[in-house]
Amino acid sequence: MDIEDKLRITDAGIQIKVDGVWSNMSGGTPGPQGPQGEPGADGSPGSPGSPGAKGDKGDPGDDGAPGSQGQQGIQGDQGIQGDVGPQGPAGSGTGYAINVQALTSSPADGATVYFGMLPKAPITTANVSKIYIPKSGTIKRVEIYCYSGTAGTAEAWSLYVRLNNTTDTLIATLTVNISERKFSNASLDIAVVAGDYIEIKGIQPTWATNPLTTIYGGYIYIE
Repeated sequence: MDIEDKLRITDAGIQIKVDGVWSNMSGGTPGPQGPQGEPGADGSPGSPGSPGAKGDKGDPGDDGAPGSQGQQGIQGDQGIQGDVGPQGPAGSGTGYAINVQALTSSPADGATVYFGMLPKAPITTANVSKIYIPKSGTIKRVEIYCYSGTAGTAEAWSLYVRLNNTTDTLIATLTVNISERKFSNASLDIAVVAGDYIEIKGIQPTWATNPLTTIYGGYIYIE
């Protein structure tokens, strides 16, 4: 039997085995502890732990800067043209105008004169300066412009449409002392038929100062 089977060293001291039982041997004080041995080799890694609980949701981040504008898209095709609207009512298209005129004269006091479309001065004889009506209708408007080199005074001066040397219709009566006199009437309603004739008739007052170098021009409008 080896000695190792009878003796052993423990923290309590040297023990001896007698009849199979270990007993401390009496003796001196235990010697100092021997030096620490080298660390043993690292053990194998343990199994991964379970995942931790999910953290709270963070606050939203700041909005990013706007991106650059994209390129303009290609223009689409032109839409289908709508239907043509209904045609409006036709205009009358039946009106016409006849010009009138009289060359230079110096109006006399209290005279009645006549003129038409001929390039001549007014005369005192009726039924000569005729303007024949080419188409039946209604005289609706007369505009006659009168200019005098010397205006004269403002006594009442009247012009008329004389129809067939029988019927007079007033155009206007003016009481002004200016060189430019406009005899105008847009509210006439004188029925005429083709072949009728008219003249412009003037009834002149007795002026304090007579107009001088007077000339007429204008038109008669018929529908």
